[in-house]
Amino acid sequence: MIHYIAKRLLGLVPVFFGITIISFIVIHLAPGKPTDIQTSLNPKVSFEARARLEKLYGLDKPLRTQYTDWLRRIVVFDFGRSYVDDRPVTVKILERIPITLLINVSSIILILAVGIPLGVISATRRGSSLDRFTTIFSFIGFSVPEFWLALLLMSLFCITLGWLPISGITSLDFEYYGLFAKIVDIARHLVLPVCISAFAGLAGISRYMRTSMIGIIHQDYIRMARAKGLKENVIIYRHALKNAILPVITILGLSVPGLIGGSVIFESIFAIPGMGRLFYESVMARDYPTIMGVLSIGAILTLIGNMAADIAYSYADPRIRISPDQKSSI
Repeated sequence: MIHYIAKRLLGLVPVFFGITIISFIVIHLAPGKPTDIQTSLNPKVSFEARARLEKLYGLDKPLRTQYTDWLRRIVVFDFGRSYVDDRPVTVKILERIPITLLINVSSIILILAVGIPLGVISATRRGSSLDRFTTIFSFIGFSVPEFWLALLLMSLFCITLGWLPISGITSLDFEYYGLFAKIVDIARHLVLPVCISAFAGLAGISRYMRTSMIGIIHQDYIRMARAKGLKENVIIYRHALKNAILPVITILGLSVPGLIGGSVIFESIFAIPGMGRLFYESVMARDYPTIMGVLSIGAILTLIGNMAADIAYSYADPRIRISPDQKSSI
């Protein structure tokens, strides 16, 4: 298993550098420069002043040289300094990333805790009212835009009913709360963002789980288990679920980029000071170091999520850990 994990880690290195190269080229090809945004509102700024700013930021160098300089810095986890406020990009990301990780991890837990049992129950009660409900729910989850759903739920629960706070991560008087009150306050602020972030993934996982489970429960070994007189819960949750969950693990690993990318949408809507909102603000300001820093961290989290899915898949199916030479000897 250690050999398998080490090989997967080595395989992530060229993928990461490929992502950074493409990202670096794309953001530099986008219209506008950081110096244009900083000087466009000041008509007194001369062409020479803009040229000095470009030289200060290193934008006068060839693109290959800029990428090489950036690559040397990230080896020591230095993403440079922001063009907006001259703060270290690493510090800005470390301030924002815990909130984004909290929301995404909570979303994944919600998807697993609700989606898998819902899919199993829907498959074992095929054709029932619950099965029809989950089918309709999955279609809605795939088709409803997250930003539109967020605005509707904000209008209902925050404005009309007043049950939940409308934006932010904490209340204005948060610092005066006790420990338990602070936890409750953060939880109330996270209810809508987490639910919206998990909505599409929850619909997808439950649907995939249903389809996979339907295929498994008609296998011969499941019929044999029933013929031996085993209880239905033991058959479903001990024998069928382990094999049915294999495709779901793959789908869950592929959903990690969607969760991280969705952070840009709902963090902007709910004014949550997370990494997604930092990325949006950096793009609007053409803050190249911050953009590359956020993209790099997002790429690392995505690759780690996919690798975690592969490791979980290998635990669920030991045949994946066997090399071709071992298979031939067997």
